[in-house]
Amino acid sequence: MSDVRRLIDELDDELVALLAKRQRQIERAARVKPGLGIPARAPERVDEVIARVLGASRREGLSVEVAMKLWTMIIEWSIQYEERLMGEKAPKGDLSASSGDKRS
Repeated sequence: MSDVRRLIDELDDELVALLAKRQRQIERAARVKPGLGIPARAPERVDEVIARVLGASRREGLSVEVAMKLWTMIIEWSIQYEERLMGEKAPKGDLSASSGDKRS
């Protein structure tokens, strides 16, 4: 059992490192989006990310329910974090009716 726990701990450390890398990209997006007029919340991008993650979950054998819950939470946190970072510079609304890069 100690080997299993050790491996789980190592995997947790890897997950934290990957989430930190993702957070840094959210911080980059928050610096770039205001100049492009892109709001933090881009519904089409949210749908794209969820669809891609669910496909990866199926391929990897991860519960789709777990993936959906985790990424919905990650995405919502990311949007709120971007909005906080952008502050007054944050464009309002979503991009569902406009063109351009809609990535979160």
